Amino acid sequence: METNRTIRAIDLTTEFDEFEELSVLSFGEGANPNLSMYRWLFDEDPYDPPDGNMMFVMRDHDAGGRMIASDGLIPFDLQLGGRTVKAAHSVKSMTHPDYKRQGIFRTMTDNSLAQGKAHGVQVVLGFANTNSYPAYQKFGWTTLFDREVYVFPADITNKAAGMLKSRALAKMANGMFQGIGKLKRPHHRNALFTVKKYDRIPADAGAVWEKYRGQYENCIVRDLTYLRWRYDGRPDAKYETLMLYDGSEPAGFLVLRKSVANKKPMICVAENFTDPQNEEYISALAEAVIDYCFEHKADYAVACSALYGKYDEVFRRYGFVPGKGQGNVVIVRSLDDSISEAELAGAQHWHMSQGDGESELDL
Repeated sequence: METNRTIRAIDLTTEFDEFEELSVLSFGEGANPNLSMYRWLFDEDPYDPPDGNMMFVMRDHDAGGRMIASDGLIPFDLQLGGRTVKAAHSVKSMTHPDYKRQGIFRTMTDNSLAQGKAHGVQVVLGFANTNSYPAYQKFGWTTLFDREVYVFPADITNKAAGMLKSRALAKMANGMFQGIGKLKRPHHRNALFTVKKYDRIPADAGAVWEKYRGQYENCIVRDLTYLRWRYDGRPDAKYETLMLYDGSEPAGFLVLRKSVANKKPMICVAENFTDPQNEEYISALAEAVIDYCFEHKADYAVACSALYGKYDEVFRRYGFVPGKGQGNVVIVRSLDDSISEAELAGAQHWHMSQGDGESELDL
């Protein structure tokens, strides 16, 4: 049966209400309802093509022009081995419940890939969940690896209160838990190291990227253009940057966001970047996250790194517990014949942060 359906880039000025409705139908009431956030993400991305955003929606004109699906790309620069390529995250794949099992998901995905290729995108990354992963496999996407997140349990009072049915006992249990944790923690303090806080991304973060970028294989280009758009530009969230200094030299940085998940205060480690082989620097960043948790009375912190360098080893040493995150399977489609699967595969070749992809954006 022929259908009268069209696909085009979204116009947030006139179409956001329908887009939000589709988001709620697809992801529940927790979907981000902030129009200014989507304007920043889709219309103000400095890596977008000059002719507009790359977030696409489908309309059914046999049903009054109803918005029935979406799928899009967030472009960025990717360091791949020794070169920089144009890449994009696959995001916001949605199909209206009334239109499931009609091949729309495949149509929208293929459209995004075709539009990306036409605009010079060479690699598309996705973070698939349990529901979407089988479809992406069927469509020919390559599985790179399972993405791990690291959770640091800073305060177990809320959890213990539910188990012990007593706030007083829960506080005592937390005191014991934190005391044991502090005794076991390495506390690798170098007298020359200092940590400074900034409300916005400082120029020193860009200097750290330039200093250590050559020691990474595969990761998003974290220069000042990217960092300031991604973290200073976002209108619905506030981030704080912690800069690590070795003497007077910038040596690493964290970008942190205070948030609430499951009614518990938490710290999202949106970025963690330094010399990937320097255990002293990574240890100093881990300690800075822990101190930040205690300072802001967070129940826990969540970080990510993939498996490149010494991050995994040091995080575990400091009590960060690995586990599976939301959208935990990293998938890819190469749109450039010069980029092989061998260049892309393997968590040991990648550095990723919580800020990569959809999950930290609360999409």
